[in-house]
Amino acid sequence: MRVRTRYQYQRIAQDYKRHVGYWVIIDARKTNYTLTRLGITASRHYGMAVDRNHFKRIVREAFRLCRDKLQSGFDLNIKPRQTARKAKPADIQAELLKFLACLK
Repeated sequence: MRVRTRYQYQRIAQDYKRHVGYWVIIDARKTNYTLTRLGITASRHYGMAVDRNHFKRIVREAFRLCRDKLQSGFDLNIKPRQTARKAKPADIQAELLKFLACLK
């Protein structure tokens, strides 16, 4: 359920819909898979390793909590904004659901 390889991230970057929220930036690409896969990009520009790892943990938790409510067949790449340092999994989850509701 994860986007892992460089090729998969490049495919998302070629053809995507973007949502810029208060906490995160979400890039989504429609696929032929039956699952919605998650990719997380947190560069050193965001902060130290502990900050990047914390962001990744809360995004994975938010994705896990709303997995059954998500549409199937999307590859997602989630990137943090500077405000994401104060985010909770519920905040990320709300933005994720809001964006994917717009894709219908």
